[in-house]
Amino acid sequence: MKIQHSRQVTSRWWIHQIPIPLTTLALLVASTLLPSVQVVASVKPPTAATERQNVKKAPNSQAPTTAREYYDRAMRRYQSQDRSGAIADFDRAIQLQPNFVDAYNNRGIIKGLNGDNPGAIADYTKAININPRFFESYANRGFARLGTGDKSGALADLQAASEIKPQDPQLLIGKGILLAQNGDKQGAIASYNQAMQLKSNNVDAYYNRGLAKLDLGDKQGAIDDYNTAIKLRPNYANAYFGRAKAKNALGDYQGAIADYDRVIQLKPSQSSAYLNRAIAKNNLGNTAGALGDYDRLVSLQPNDAIGYFNRANGHSQSGDRTKAIADYTTAIKLDPQLSQAYNNRGIIYFTAGNTQAAIVDYSAAIRLKPNDATAYLNRGIAFYVTGEYPKALLDYDRGIALAPNNAEMYFNRGISQARLKNYQQALTDYNAAIRLQPNYALAYSNRGLLYAQLKSNPAATADLNTAAKLFQQQNNPAGYDSVMRKLEAIK
Repeated sequence: MKIQHSRQVTSRWWIHQIPIPLTTLALLVASTLLPSVQVVASVKPPTAATERQNVKKAPNSQAPTTAREYYDRAMRRYQSQDRSGAIADFDRAIQLQPNFVDAYNNRGIIKGLNGDNPGAIADYTKAININPRFFESYANRGFARLGTGDKSGALADLQAASEIKPQDPQLLIGKGILLAQNGDKQGAIASYNQAMQLKSNNVDAYYNRGLAKLDLGDKQGAIDDYNTAIKLRPNYANAYFGRAKAKNALGDYQGAIADYDRVIQLKPSQSSAYLNRAIAKNNLGNTAGALGDYDRLVSLQPNDAIGYFNRANGHSQSGDRTKAIADYTTAIKLDPQLSQAYNNRGIIYFTAGNTQAAIVDYSAAIRLKPNDATAYLNRGIAFYVTGEYPKALLDYDRGIALAPNNAEMYFNRGISQARLKNYQQALTDYNAAIRLQPNYALAYSNRGLLYAQLKSNPAATADLNTAAKLFQQQNNPAGYDSVMRKLEAIK
């Protein structure tokens, strides 16, 4: 997203626009939605009735003694969200019964839920070695491998599982995820559709189809799928997050904020929800609310440069240069390769009048990202202000080579050409700026003033009149008044 500021400088003949692009990271930095598929437990946790029966047979005060008793307690602990306790009991069950295939499989599930995909894969592999026809571990290992980026391994496992159980909807979802990750979104949707035919209320199928539709630009279709996923699973935080993304893409920022609110209620530590809610609030002009979310984001991830970078943008928009510089500086310390932070800090320095510090930061941004046209434009503007017109021209030349359709590049190069008395080159650049941006009032104004200096008064009058009309249409009374004074001067 670009936030563009402009600064107008007047002199005897020239109306100089100095545009200062303030770049910020894209909306979904650190907030990409992940595909989801439910892992398969080889034995379901006992029901409440079964638990009551077990209590009568073996009170909770009596420690398990057999592998099965440890396994059953592990399942109960898993059901009550005691993952570490469940893993400890599965460990003991396996010690007592080394070929306990269900214990390996379900311990792998918990490890995967804890983010330990390598540990999960090792457990699934052990289960498969014990029972080469064990469908659940092939399926789960495939999903775990998918989580590590091992697409070929995931595909091999899902194919092996499908040979054992051809009509399993979760395998079709896994296939869809693989297709989506390989860029075949339509093929992924077809696979999710097949999963829905086998199980119409499959929440994973709706959620993942929503992801694929959103990637294809079908925002409303994605919302419809997320609505169904939420109806099936009312506390599905990722579905609210996905729906918020789609609403934001449609410009429904209030609706997006409501969904991010729900994500935060369900997962108070999900930093990406605060980041995206802040951006949605900013789109509605609620800078204070956005800053509050950035504060929360930074408190959750104090070593994440992106949080400080985005908060710095918020401080910049609110006019607090001191805090903006402090946050950009912190972002740079945390991530010295974050070129945008150098560029934006340079903008703050420039607007504060510290042009040399701005040039240093723009130069750092260019060193880190040599193809960043914006940094060349900004440094060119800074060189212009310091009177280093040849250096400004070089930067505009580089910027135009990278962004040949940027009207501001040509306009600013035209100003520098005029300062160096390269009048024909200046006219050529103003012409290019107007061709690229036909409503560019300042470009008409400057070209008109240049025509006047070259004693071509009819052309000057035509351009200044056009500039005056455009300034009126754009509700710029200062620009209009300035042009009218110039028209009087050339009569």
